[in-house]
Amino acid sequence: MADHYYALDKGQGLDPSVIVTGAASSAAKHMELRTLDGAGLTRIDVIKGLTTLLQYMNENAQITP
Repeated sequence: MADHYYALDKGQGLDPSVIVTGAASSAAKHMELRTLDGAGLTRIDVIKGLTTLLQYMNENAQITP
């Protein structure tokens, strides 16, 4: 199974062209999302997961130490 990565840098805006996608981690980027190929994830599953993460971040002020 392979991983799929979506990465971007802080402050690049909302333009989809700034998102880097690939099969390997992009350690140089500020933020990254990894999804596991073959895990049966649908687009809706990923959106629900991101919504849950967003809710968590909104309720917990400190995101990173």
